[in-house]
Amino acid sequence: MKRFQDKVVIVTGGSSGIGKAAALRYLQEGAKVVVVARNQRILHEAVDDFIKAGSKKENILPIECDISDDDAPEKVINKTIDAFGKLDILVNNAGVVGKKGINDEESIELFDHIFKINVRGLVKLSQASLPFLKLTKGNIVNISSIASSVPGTTFLYYRMSKAAVDMFTKSFAGSVSVHGIRVNSVNPGMTATNIFTTMPSVDGKNLSEEEIVKSLDESANLLVPLKRMATPEEVSNVICFVSSDEASYITGSCYVVDGGYKVHETLPNTAIFEKTSTV
Repeated sequence: MKRFQDKVVIVTGGSSGIGKAAALRYLQEGAKVVVVARNQRILHEAVDDFIKAGSKKENILPIECDISDDDAPEKVINKTIDAFGKLDILVNNAGVVGKKGINDEESIELFDHIFKINVRGLVKLSQASLPFLKLTKGNIVNISSIASSVPGTTFLYYRMSKAAVDMFTKSFAGSVSVHGIRVNSVNPGMTATNIFTTMPSVDGKNLSEEEIVKSLDESANLLVPLKRMATPEEVSNVICFVSSDEASYITGSCYVVDGGYKVHETLPNTAIFEKTSTV
């Protein structure tokens, strides 16, 4: 029997990158998956890809939604229950990075934007899911980052937001364990997704996608003991494990998936790292 046979899973940010890889893996292992994303075109392209990969259309519920909207949690939960009748797993993957540069004139509006999506939206959807997760003794997986515990001169607000996600994960896990609900996070390092393909360099110049990919590959070769970035599928493997019954005694944990990056424990002072930070 497949690990997620007849389970109902919500994946936010499920139309690309890690979220898309996780959604496909759940579908392949028997789940019904609610795919939440902001961009309608990319969302429907993802659904088409899932169907081409062998998933049944009736097992997929696409929801176009900005998770930072005040009514988003209720909308997502209600549509999920209307379509599938229950909820077993919530994967809070939606997130944004924001501009880099700790010394930039970063506005408080940028801070608000990042925290509204990465933290507030995640917390509200987690809270909204509780009545239904109690019924199934389900679980929540929050997608954080190794940036949550790695200080750096880039992406200050992003790092702060992911540190908040880690603390929420641990604290929320303690508060809902009485209901048999588990809460964990997965903290990727350098991962080959499109989130950085429009990244500006530290001097403010826009880099081409080809330049960014080259720089990322060089950075991974220098900074990651395994000498490469993770694939979205490798991260999704951990997401699916920690949300499965195989991890039934695991809660309040943050799973690092970084190819050994944090083994070094110190930030390298390299031109490549400063050019394109990836955590």
